[in-house]
Amino acid sequence: MALTHEQRNYAVGLRPHMHEAEGVCGDMGLVVELDDGLFIAQLDVLGHGPEASDIAIRAKSFLEEISQKDSLVDIMQALHAHLKGTRGAAVALCRLDYGKDELKYAGVGNITTKLHAPTGITLVPRDGVVGYIMSTPREETLTIPRGAVLILHSDGVPSHLDLSMIEGLMESDPQTIVNRMINELGKKDDDVGCIVVKV
Repeated sequence: MALTHEQRNYAVGLRPHMHEAEGVCGDMGLVVELDDGLFIAQLDVLGHGPEASDIAIRAKSFLEEISQKDSLVDIMQALHAHLKGTRGAAVALCRLDYGKDELKYAGVGNITTKLHAPTGITLVPRDGVVGYIMSTPREETLTIPRGAVLILHSDGVPSHLDLSMIEGLMESDPQTIVNRMINELGKKDDDVGCIVVKV
């Protein structure tokens, strides 16, 4: 089924380390619209600067090519092989199926993935670095209620924050949430990447 305008309710935001030029960011966010939902990827290449940015761009292009694969584990393992020999990255992958009200998730490394539905659920990644050494990925499936807010962010935003306690944040549109997280909560001395999807 085709996505309605309401279902395309998402935003992606990036901000580079304060000492890097605009656009030179080792964090990367990707949302690909599918017939029945969305493929979502948040990635944080180790370190920052031009080399990290180049790896992030390479990873994004690769993920766009293989985003139609059904298994997030297969996608993660393919990305792991693709990034071999680089400094590697932390990666979170999600597939949102609107027809089934279902969210699939696989993560490796310290990308924070939270589902606010309405209380917060933190999805737990496997240990490792994609492209270097990682634990065997695992795909998790959750029922996702309408009205839920899915947030993925790199460690450029502290993971311990309870976003539901920030006044008016969850009620805002996705772009406003992304902007506030980056500008109000993001660390200046790190790249910052964030994706927000309202279901």
